[in-house]
Amino acid sequence: MKIRIILIFLVLINMKLLANMASPITEGTLGASPFISQYVDIIKENILIIPDSDFKTAQFIIEYHIKANKSGVQIPLLFYASEYSSDFKVWLDDAEIPFNPVPRYYEDLEGTLFEDFRVLFDSGNESNGQVEIDNSKFSTFYVSVNNLKFFETDLSEGTHTIRVEYIAESWSDRSDWVTEYSFRYALAPAKYWKSFGELEITLDAKNFGKKLETNLGDPLQGDLETIATWKFSGIPTEMIHVAYIPELSSTAKTLMTFGPQGLTYIFAGVLVLIHLLLMYLFRKRNPSARFSWVMITGSILVPLIVLIGYILSYGIIDASIGKDAAGRHVYTFMALLLYPVIMPFYLLLMWLIDWVIRKN
Repeated sequence: MKIRIILIFLVLINMKLLANMASPITEGTLGASPFISQYVDIIKENILIIPDSDFKTAQFIIEYHIKANKSGVQIPLLFYASEYSSDFKVWLDDAEIPFNPVPRYYEDLEGTLFEDFRVLFDSGNESNGQVEIDNSKFSTFYVSVNNLKFFETDLSEGTHTIRVEYIAESWSDRSDWVTEYSFRYALAPAKYWKSFGELEITLDAKNFGKKLETNLGDPLQGDLETIATWKFSGIPTEMIHVAYIPELSSTAKTLMTFGPQGLTYIFAGVLVLIHLLLMYLFRKRNPSARFSWVMITGSILVPLIVLIGYILSYGIIDASIGKDAAGRHVYTFMALLLYPVIMPFYLLLMWLIDWVIRKN
């Protein structure tokens, strides 16, 4: 019996872990700053983010004002281009240019146009052709060479403008009760830049018009519900994170405050009080009865109903949240494993109480 109880409690301890084995994050588009040649300086980077009215996609328009330190055919930038909702397009000085995928492997970079990007191709690199992007709150991402694209151009010495446009899909994080939607853009590749000029970030949320959150701090101008602008002289964060957490009703907030455990305690308390009242009334009407069918029936049903109520409480809270509920509670039914443990103790307690009522 002891072994059985221990096994049941071990299962229950691991229930939450099991329920969260699958990743709560549905990945969207991960945009990123480019890797640049040693012969190019980024004077200024402008990032414009325009979420749609449903916060499902967002248009990204990024401008790089560069200075080329030599003329000739070269690859000035390598772009991370993967998992976009629509075409990833690039313009050099207002002329659209074609893209090519980066070759997966080079035996020797010497004499190739990729010679300036050895950090990405070094076979002795522990990352094996991947560059780490720290996403702190969530996880660490790796930009693979296989996901990079490039354009080859006869670039003249001097200043140029490169514009990038694409439609990004939002990320969904269901690690809490309410799904958090976000757009992400990695600034981490800028760590490999020879120099870092001015960075201006603009969030145009007029189409969406609801409260957003970012990890960029307070905007220099505007607000997060309309148009907000930030300016930096360095890398403010390795990953720009623009998030939307849906507003909740007062009912949902109250239920979430109590949580499944709190709701279950309240529900259990009410059921136990009703059970005790019925036991008392039965004994007052049947003082000489040897057994109380009210006590026995209730002792069997109350623990079971409480455990079922605990399982259903997750659904009740999710229903109060609505379509944005995360709903990651697939193993809650395992709470029924507690029934063989709880019921005998509850039955013994109710039997003692019934004995006291009978004697008095």
